[in-house]
Amino acid sequence: MKAISAKPKKRSDGTDVYSVPVLSDPNTGALITDSLEIASYLEKPYSEKAIFPNNSESLTREFDSAHFRLIIPAVKSIFARSTEILSPASAKLFIGVRSIDVPLPWDATYSEDWALLEKGYNPAHEWYQKTDGKWFMGDTCSYADIIFKLVLKENEWVRISSWNGGK
Repeated sequence: MKAISAKPKKRSDGTDVYSVPVLSDPNTGALITDSLEIASYLEKPYSEKAIFPNNSESLTREFDSAHFRLIIPAVKSIFARSTEILSPASAKLFIGVRSIDVPLPWDATYSEDWALLEKGYNPAHEWYQKTDGKWFMGDTCSYADIIFKLVLKENEWVRISSWNGGK
């Protein structure tokens, strides 16, 4: 990432960390890191379908932070699942980088993490209940809805989709 001049994030201890995804826009020369920053960047020059409808970017940024704080107790299981789908070399790098902030072991049997994950998603269910449509922004899909994508196996999605009456 340094070789392509990607911008690092700062860890809580002040050290730099480089993360994916990274977007290189050949039309403008822009190099953007972090999913939310990429979405924000793409909203401006390529806004055929708004990902932050009704000028909702600042609200979505707060939503993103709140969502992360809710699921952080269960992140070990999400990281463990992520390593299962990566190539061995990528998994080794992922573990090396992420274990600095979330110490090992990441137990792949993580049954207690499921309870933490469900507890973290219950407030999101309440937020969805306050809309007039199937999306956070009512009838319009937005970045806030995309945030909820997880690395799941089919049987795990079945489990999650049973929470809160399948909503």
